[in-house]
Amino acid sequence: MISECSSDPCSFYMGLELILASESPSLIQHFGASHLIALAGTFLIGFFVIYVSQKNQSSKISTAIAVSIAFLLITAYPVKIIARYIDGIEIDKDVLFPLQLCDVAAVAGFFALILKNRLCAEITYFFGLAGTLQALFTPSVCYDFPNISYFAFFQLHSIVVIAALYLPLALNWRPRKGSVMRVWFCGICYAIIVGLFDFITGANYGFFREKAEGSLMDILHPWPYYIIEMSVLALVLFFVLSVPFLRQSRSKN
Repeated sequence: MISECSSDPCSFYMGLELILASESPSLIQHFGASHLIALAGTFLIGFFVIYVSQKNQSSKISTAIAVSIAFLLITAYPVKIIARYIDGIEIDKDVLFPLQLCDVAAVAGFFALILKNRLCAEITYFFGLAGTLQALFTPSVCYDFPNISYFAFFQLHSIVVIAALYLPLALNWRPRKGSVMRVWFCGICYAIIVGLFDFITGANYGFFREKAEGSLMDILHPWPYYIIEMSVLALVLFFVLSVPFLRQSRSKN
């Protein structure tokens, strides 16, 4: 009686299973087919929800869209963790907590849409378009299609950008006076708190210990100088993003 496989086909299949189990998903290629499809989908979905909401501002349709966006924002982090588990990707200290800037923007967007919080709306707008939009175009850690992590990545980053545009274009939200410096100060507080957390734990939330690979941060100076450069660039971008609202307020006056 034969109790074990002693033939070559058996060992072949066992070896194949080990190879498949140890193979990690490949990262997305910048502006490759899967990346361009995701960017196009972001644009089309964003355009659609903003257009529909503009045409039906006082209807249940607009409310349903806002709630749906909020739901996608607040579930983005748990979906990311579940996706990594299913894809067999290590859940390390750099993803264990929702402390990336995009995670903060997602939570702020949820409270902006559900609770109509003005500060959260300002954080979503400035963080989303000054930070998350860059990550959407040059993702540093995005696993390629058809991994579930691919969809989780764009759920977070695409929906944050859509929410940042949805607030002013569909809900007629406008930043208050002093919003640029107020949100920039929030960003400085974020950098201090998360930077200290990174120092203690050895994690890299906010990329305060190491640059994001393959991103626009590559053109900045080495650590720690790029952190100062990022804070200055953020302030400049915040002012640029506030210009459309400054022009509108002057035209009204």
